[in-house]
Amino acid sequence: MRNRKKKLRFIYVGVTLALVLLLIGGGYFVYAAMTAQDQKANDFQVGQVETKLLEDFTGITEIEVGQPVKKEVLIENTGTIKQFIRVMVLPEVRASIAGDTNKQVLALVIGKDLLLENMATTDWKDGGDGYYYYVKEALEPKKTTSKLFASIKLSNNLSKQYHDAELSLSLKVETINCQVESYRQAWWQGSIPTDQPLATVDDALKNKADN
Repeated sequence: MRNRKKKLRFIYVGVTLALVLLLIGGGYFVYAAMTAQDQKANDFQVGQVETKLLEDFTGITEIEVGQPVKKEVLIENTGTIKQFIRVMVLPEVRASIAGDTNKQVLALVIGKDLLLENMATTDWKDGGDGYYYYVKEALEPKKTTSKLFASIKLSNNLSKQYHDAELSLSLKVETINCQVESYRQAWWQGSIPTDQPLATVDDALKNKADN
């Protein structure tokens, strides 16, 4: 019997503060219901620490699971001082429940269900706390990071419960000045990480910090 192709609807959600909702979705066959253009608004800023989220994405209507979709994500320093940057990637899937107007929230695990492809893993480090840290350098004003990732792909192993669900992908950008005390206080409540992989992230950042 021919297997039925399944759909996972993909929507955009509004942006608040540093939360920038972007991308793409899918199931065994994906329908993307989205605005005509990607939404970017309210870049995260603290004082003279300012950034701009850059992305290269062409709107789609359908995408087959296992098919990469171009989605390049970079951060530009639009402020006046050097800064450290971290980005949280937050996928969310909501599926309809028969006979109920509410929707069920389904898990979508990055690296298993949702693949971020062509990541610059030398420049960006997964902190294991939901954030990817830019460790290549303290980003100078007017400069841009390397790509966090260049495309996304949904796993071929998504189950049928994702059929006709709605997927949104949020990017939360956080920046801080390059003082050791500043980033440790803002990101880790002032503590010095001793467990991996955050200890490696801290080692990389402190060597680039302003002392």
